[in-house]
Amino acid sequence: MKSDRSKDDPPAFSTEPGPSDTKERKRSHVSVKKQPTCCVWCQDVLKDPVSTNFIYSYTDGLLLIMKIIPDCQILSNIFLFSVNVGLQEVLDEHKISLRGRCERVTEGSDGTGSDGTGSDGTGSGTLLNRIYTELYITEGQSEEVNTQHEVRQLETASKKKTFSETPIRCCDIFKASPDQQRRIRVVLTNGVAGVGKTFSVLKFSLDWAEGSENQDVSLLVLLSFRELNLIRDEQYSLLRLLHVFHPTLHKVTAEKLAVCKLLFIFDGLDESRLSLDFNNHEVVSDVTQKSSVSVLLTNLIQGKLLPSALVWITSRPAAANQIPPSCVDRVTEVRGFTDVQKEEYFRRRFSDEDLSSRIISHIKTSRSLYIMCLIPVFCWITATVLDHMLTTDQRGELPKTLTDMYSHFLLVQTKRKKQKYHEGRETSPQELTEADRKVLLKLGRLAFEHLETGNIMFYQEDLERCGLNVTVASVYSGVCTEIFRRESVIFQKTVYCFVHLSVQEFLAAVYMFHCHTNRNTKVLENFLRGHEENGCRYNNCSSLDDVLRSVMKKSLDSKNGHLDLFVRFLHGLSLKSNKRLLAGLLGQTDNSPEIIQRAINSLKKMNSDKISPDRSINIFHCLMEMNDHSVHQEIQEFLRSKYRSQKELSEIHCSALAYMLQMSEEVLDEFNLNMYRASLQGRLRLIPAVRNCRIAV
Repeated sequence: MKSDRSKDDPPAFSTEPGPSDTKERKRSHVSVKKQPTCCVWCQDVLKDPVSTNFIYSYTDGLLLIMKIIPDCQILSNIFLFSVNVGLQEVLDEHKISLRGRCERVTEGSDGTGSDGTGSDGTGSGTLLNRIYTELYITEGQSEEVNTQHEVRQLETASKKKTFSETPIRCCDIFKASPDQQRRIRVVLTNGVAGVGKTFSVLKFSLDWAEGSENQDVSLLVLLSFRELNLIRDEQYSLLRLLHVFHPTLHKVTAEKLAVCKLLFIFDGLDESRLSLDFNNHEVVSDVTQKSSVSVLLTNLIQGKLLPSALVWITSRPAAANQIPPSCVDRVTEVRGFTDVQKEEYFRRRFSDEDLSSRIISHIKTSRSLYIMCLIPVFCWITATVLDHMLTTDQRGELPKTLTDMYSHFLLVQTKRKKQKYHEGRETSPQELTEADRKVLLKLGRLAFEHLETGNIMFYQEDLERCGLNVTVASVYSGVCTEIFRRESVIFQKTVYCFVHLSVQEFLAAVYMFHCHTNRNTKVLENFLRGHEENGCRYNNCSSLDDVLRSVMKKSLDSKNGHLDLFVRFLHGLSLKSNKRLLAGLLGQTDNSPEIIQRAINSLKKMNSDKISPDRSINIFHCLMEMNDHSVHQEIQEFLRSKYRSQKELSEIHCSALAYMLQMSEEVLDEFNLNMYRASLQGRLRLIPAVRNCRIAV
């Protein structure tokens, strides 16, 4: 009978009271000084070499015998040896597979496309180790979750670095600090969209697969909620789940899994469509027991299934509360790039030192762009646009606002698509074909319809509902990325998303602007429905400033600021310069100087006494997107003045002052609200400035 075990010789277990001979002692896993207890069955059977080989070959049968004779130590040792035979070979093969999946990435997508290839499925992409820039990660979580737009959360957090804050390296998240007594088993990592959570997961996995970090872990299992969503209604055992998502592990049995130190990484909880019910008392404690994916995950996180396994979950902040705090041993937050890391990113991105220096110099001239570069994906967008503008004939004035940057990005990506697929004659970036225009507006509709629900993942039926052909949508890979395509039966459903939430918000704003100029009243009426009592209404006679005022009011009513960036883009699109760039998409707009001035005046007078001071700052951002720097300049003059205490500040002045003081490089020694003449609402708007001072009075 042939054995399916490896060629390693089995250990020589002696059935005699004394030690075995010298040769056997060297090969034995059992101490010579103290031989294990041995049952009568072992004494008889292990004398026969044929029977011994048979036992080594069939661990299931051995396990059954052990249940009958539980106290035999020699049987236990034989069982452990037979389990380990061949396991290392499987683990090595898994490391090779994982390395292939993680070592190349495509910026502007989910990283690898989740199938180990670039976004085009050809195995293309950039080496992760070449472009990876270390991110600023801290232990703990910011307090602004669910009250501000994610971009604003990141801005706020960036100014809160204190001596008590604990930076932590990504590879060290499971290592307890000297003052921590308990073992860290479950780690929850938060971070806004595009801040680098998935790239951190890929880097962690690659370092493990290459043998450079966390080698105490014998098996790392990487799973994304995007993939798990596709089998959410099916029954699986955890072991079967591993075999399906990681075919290299198909030889791993339950017994072999039991001797591994496991680490499960679940990436993208915010994209989950699973129902994680931690109050469900269904217990799964066996890796071969079938249940729903949701139940498997909750049991794994709670430690009822594989209690010694490590678990790492990544999520955007708003979705992180799905995991009870009692189940989490450590919370970390990815804060994005520090100022030094921003520069490092651009210098890594471009081998041309002069080009990288020019790009860095430009983004420093615009505070809004420089702050957004906290987010790695925005650095990629910025690099894409400025590289094109500085190295081609399409020079022009470089973008200084977010709307300007995203307008250029949309056109640059469309132009690249034309070049890649050799579509027709050479055109200027501003010149869109009719086919491009139709597809981009359909993408805008998709973005707009899912903006309010917060949905960022789309399936084929979602695209088709907006009139999008999935093949055509995939061509716009720099805008709407096909996340993965797999041959396995369970992956017949392809998933799509925009390269970043901000791109979705920008396209949604483009679509709404288009609907206004083309008098598609139904879309705007539906969007503003339910907010009429606040003056949010739309009809055929509504002018552009009416639309902007109504949408601004609705955005301020939002509890979590999810419309803040959308409304900034909407105001920015009203500028002539952006209208000229996107004329093919926006249509003929009624943006006369008088209407634009009315919109600016409306922002300055906007009453926001029912919302938080932090949210009021977005009004100031909208003014900046409209290239109105009057408030900013007035505050600069105010700060230079010797007679500050005599000047009364309006509410919008207070919002601008709070933002400028909060984001200043210089930390204030003292911030005294009583020094400023303002109404009660105005003083409340100054509160965010206390984050950048040592003493607040």
